[in-house]
Amino acid sequence: MSMIEDQTKQLIDILGDCFAKCAACVQDCAEQGREDLAGCIRLCSDCADLCQACIPLLARGSQYATELCRLCAEACERCAQECERTGMSECAQACHKAAEACRQLSGVA
Repeated sequence: MSMIEDQTKQLIDILGDCFAKCAACVQDCAEQGREDLAGCIRLCSDCADLCQACIPLLARGSQYATELCRLCAEACERCAQECERTGMSECAQACHKAAEACRQLSGVA
């Protein structure tokens, strides 16, 4: 018997990947030092923090996981849009995937 359902494990993996891609994107943007990337840095930081916060709640089956995932989906989608605008396609793809997975869990279409 698995302690964590397969769907939850998959979401945790997706969120972990999004966290890593956002953290790398923040670093890349910061190293470029361009003022037009400030919004990308902020959104990626928020997205990474929310993805990271969702993981332990999901793992322990917290009653708050669904609501936090709804918020995470919103942040991931906004981050994806900004990363697309700034040409950070790898991060944008990870964010879109995380947003979709979180929306499925939280029942938001």
